[in-house]
Amino acid sequence: MKTKISLIAFVSLLALNACTKDQNVDPQDATILAPQDIPVLVTQAVSKVYPKATSVDFSTLQTNSLYAANVVTPVTEAQVVVSNKGVIKEEAVKIAKTDLPAAILSYLDTNFPGATFEHAFKKTKGEKLGFRVELNFNKENYSVFFDQTGAFLSQVTGLKGKPGMKGPAPVATEINLVDLPAAVKSTISGYTFKRAILVKDPKGMEVYHIRIDKLGVPYDLVVDGTGKILHSKEVNTKGPNFTKIELKTLPAGLTAYLNANVAGYKLDYAVAILKDSVIVEYHVGVTIGTTKKEIHLDAKFQAMPQRTGSKSGHNPPMLGLIELKASDLPSTVKSYLNTNYTGWAFVKGASASVDNVVKVYHVVIEVATKKYMIEFDGNGVFKKAVSL
Repeated sequence: MKTKISLIAFVSLLALNACTKDQNVDPQDATILAPQDIPVLVTQAVSKVYPKATSVDFSTLQTNSLYAANVVTPVTEAQVVVSNKGVIKEEAVKIAKTDLPAAILSYLDTNFPGATFEHAFKKTKGEKLGFRVELNFNKENYSVFFDQTGAFLSQVTGLKGKPGMKGPAPVATEINLVDLPAAVKSTISGYTFKRAILVKDPKGMEVYHIRIDKLGVPYDLVVDGTGKILHSKEVNTKGPNFTKIELKTLPAGLTAYLNANVAGYKLDYAVAILKDSVIVEYHVGVTIGTTKKEIHLDAKFQAMPQRTGSKSGHNPPMLGLIELKASDLPSTVKSYLNTNYTGWAFVKGASASVDNVVKVYHVVIEVATKKYMIEFDGNGVFKKAVSL
């Protein structure tokens, strides 16, 4: 029995095979399968769900086990992950950026400011529903995954769609513990498995992004198909992390601000405040004649408003971290949690301050069996949520 595939997809396949290396075809497109290489049960499963598809490209995600289909219909675009038995494991449809939950938009604004939005997908079928967003940020491609509440799950860098980012997003899928290769299972044996995302890297290699729990501490692992750990990172649940560094050399933007706004100044000190290793504020002490002044600038060298009661002396900023009880949470924080996480239970919390002014509230909660780490700014406004 011959495998059926749409005429458009078949013509596209022939055109792809005819391309030369000089045309710089994306390496991931090279994995598109010829019709005869696709199991009949796989093509039948996709055809049943999308009988009016105008184009279908198939590729492998896990050798001889999982297949992916990029589907185009007159009304939508979708990605479908199918087992070699013809069982649809996951289905995601393309959506507009405006259709993403507010929590995801807030997370993107906070963590990827100024990023170029490429694609967004909503998972409509699978054991765990959620969203996926494709971005280009600081000249790097990001695939960012969220659960159905809008909490961050994981991110993968370096993946691309077709040349010019006009084609479908690179395929990725959440994968269960039972479906991991034996070598990968062996690597994480003895740890508590939380979740895993399978992608094909630009070279076509199977890579697993895995969240595990080790003695109550979550870790993110990147593991190849042989079980080799390519990268490991502890997930910070301890609370917001502010640090300060003394600037021996002033950034050009900071010097420009001082020259333009503080004529005749003598520099006494300059300190950068970092949050998660990213500069968020500058504190500068200067003397103008006999007057001492302290200046606060944000990361873009824009003046920050002086708060009533803030210190005006010549001391570098004081950083503080205070553990909180549920009763210490501001009403705005509690209101957000009540609205978005019905039945939440407080696990732990902390506030981080600069010169006794709270900048961040950091709260870990539990809803049923799931834990979330949620961050708010100093006014209690939601910034991001991370699924643990």
